[in-house]
Amino acid sequence: MDEHFAFLLPIIMAVFGGAFLFAWRWGARNALPWGAGYLCGGVAFCIPVIAPYFPSRFWALLADALFATSFYLYGQGILQHAGAKDMRLVRMAIWAVSVGLCAFAIFGSHSLRLELAASDLGCFLLIALPLGVMARRMRRKVDHALFAAVSLVALDTLSRGTTVMLTTPSDQRAAFLSTDYAFLMQVLASMLAPVMALTALAASVSRVVADYQRDAFTDPLTGLLNRRGFWDAVALRERRGKVPGCVVICDIDHFKRINDAHGHAVGDAVITAFAATIRADLPPGAIAARFGGEEFLIHLPRTRPDEAVGFAQAVRRSFAGADWDGTGISYPLTASFGLSEYLEDDSSLEVAIERADLAMYEAKLAGRDKVRIMKSNGTGDMVPEAPAPQLRLIAG
Repeated sequence: MDEHFAFLLPIIMAVFGGAFLFAWRWGARNALPWGAGYLCGGVAFCIPVIAPYFPSRFWALLADALFATSFYLYGQGILQHAGAKDMRLVRMAIWAVSVGLCAFAIFGSHSLRLELAASDLGCFLLIALPLGVMARRMRRKVDHALFAAVSLVALDTLSRGTTVMLTTPSDQRAAFLSTDYAFLMQVLASMLAPVMALTALAASVSRVVADYQRDAFTDPLTGLLNRRGFWDAVALRERRGKVPGCVVICDIDHFKRINDAHGHAVGDAVITAFAATIRADLPPGAIAARFGGEEFLIHLPRTRPDEAVGFAQAVRRSFAGADWDGTGISYPLTASFGLSEYLEDDSSLEVAIERADLAMYEAKLAGRDKVRIMKSNGTGDMVPEAPAPQLRLIAG
């Protein structure tokens, strides 16, 4: 094999190792083991080229240890991406057995074939086990792409480890770079290493993008959507047309008094508890958001007014009955709710939200801790809807 070609793969590995570390520096936490693995692999691929200039069997063992370390780190990157346990003890045991067999083959039996088989089969196991874990946790397209790329590397490693009798000469004194094994390893690794690196980079960066998107559209205190996230979710839902239903606006009563009397930390705890109450009663398909301060907005698609009233009353009662021991609050807290139906004739959801806001104002005027609903009377004026017998829950 030409030495210039042999140096190509270490350069490729070093470039991708640097790219992973750059991505890690900018928030891609899963990129660190990938970057370290590629750098270890790059050094390992350099050793067969430089070893002839400094004869020593130690170089072969160092290369085997670096290859095993690089595959251990690849496996760590796979497990981190899958959000699974690191399986450290099992994988460290595989690493130790593989390197130990390589050391025996180099210094004991002087068998190149045993050394290569032990190295390759150990590397295969170091990523095969994490792949098995990842197979049960794939949800996105990038997960499937990463699984496929790493599987190709695993199969390549397994095939090389099981065919060393065919790709290495019986004469153990033959130069390693002159063997068919070395040629196949360099050629296939030159193709598969970039493929695995690009998919792993895509997986790491996509996780960062998802985290930034979550932060941009999610309220950090409550975990509900923020105002921007709410409108983005509504726009996504209405791309194929308007989705009628109901909207609910709710507001914690006398919230300023809570902050003034007990401090903002207690106020935040109250907001968090109210958001948890909303989330607990939220029907499937609903969109809930903290719209600002102590005000929350819920979109209930394909929901009748009586069903929306039932939801609001359930949240109101749960919050009013909450226990505030440990916060210094010795009195019950309440919230007021305004509802409006989102009609086919409405020009946008904002129109329904305006009606719901007026309804909440009516609930405040009526003494708070109430649920009120408001509809258009057909002339464009907004009027509170009188409680009907079948909707007795409307009265707070």
